Amino acid sequence: MRHSNTLNCGWMNVGTTLISKEDIERLIFLGTTLSETASILEISRPTLYKLMREYGIKHQKFSDISDQELDEVIRAIKSNHPHVGEVMLNGHLRARNIIVQRHRLRDSVQRVDFAGAQSRRTSAVQRRTYSVPFPNYIWHIDGNHKLIRWKLVIHTAIDGYSRFLTFLHCSNNNRASTVLDLFRKGVNKFGWPMHIRTDHGGENVLIWEDMRVHKGVSSVLTGSSVHNQRIERFNRDLNCNCRNVYAPIFYELESLNMLDVDNPTDLFCLHYVYIPRINCTLEEFQAAFNSHSISSEGNKTPVQLFTQNTCFPISDYLFTPLTDQDLQELSANVNPLENDGNQGKTLYQKVQEFINNKLATG
Repeated sequence: MRHSNTLNCGWMNVGTTLISKEDIERLIFLGTTLSETASILEISRPTLYKLMREYGIKHQKFSDISDQELDEVIRAIKSNHPHVGEVMLNGHLRARNIIVQRHRLRDSVQRVDFAGAQSRRTSAVQRRTYSVPFPNYIWHIDGNHKLIRWKLVIHTAIDGYSRFLTFLHCSNNNRASTVLDLFRKGVNKFGWPMHIRTDHGGENVLIWEDMRVHKGVSSVLTGSSVHNQRIERFNRDLNCNCRNVYAPIFYELESLNMLDVDNPTDLFCLHYVYIPRINCTLEEFQAAFNSHSISSEGNKTPVQLFTQNTCFPISDYLFTPLTDQDLQELSANVNPLENDGNQGKTLYQKVQEFINNKLATG
């Protein structure tokens, strides 16, 4: 049977599947290649090209930007993030929806910051093997205290599977209520993690309670920060791009007798001016970090890994025929928001079959 190419409320029939313009645009916006986009949508590349023509979607692999304009953007990024290297610079550009060839980025860095480029020629960081089954399986949470002299703490959460930052924020305190507020905002945006990994600090007690209420006693893992691998590695980049930017400024204020860290009024002035500035830096850094390519993951970015593989958490139900372990397996295998081309009925049948198989073998 030949299917119509007529658009109907923004959707097009492809075999038995309905694919919207937004489906395609969302994947392209994430930076996936057209081959990957076709694979995710479970269609051939010729079919994808046909859909793009019908929808009027234009795809340009690289941005139309001159060397002079690129240099200006790089210079602006370097002014706020002077210690970033090539990979993170590329992440900053992607976060601004600017895609350029690698050789053009390198040439621009050489023109804008030749001395800095030479100083960053160091050996690769050795990493331990780390394996997590899927996004939102575990969040690594920690507080960075490199600016604690000035009563500033940076709280971070990073998804163990994708390295996707779910929150990154500077506060003037290390209270448990502050960490809980950041955690809840992250959950509202990206869903509940199945587990969290923290150190033994008292600032984490409220998120421990929150997780145990929603995900069970075994959902909380604690240990030394130096063994919290995802955070341990991330803190190296964070210190380079935040602490090394602001600490020299604060020390200079002290040396000029303009700042006394024991004077509450001086600290208020410091916080009033610099907390918004630090959080602006952190927001830019978070966007760049989530958009930087990871060589060990086929040069995919954290946002691609997180959004393309996210297992949507199972809601709390009064009754469930499955164990917690079976619920996790179901979440890993059936995405309730997947477009099955059948208004969710095919997914409903998959869940039924999954439960029947579990009950039959139980």
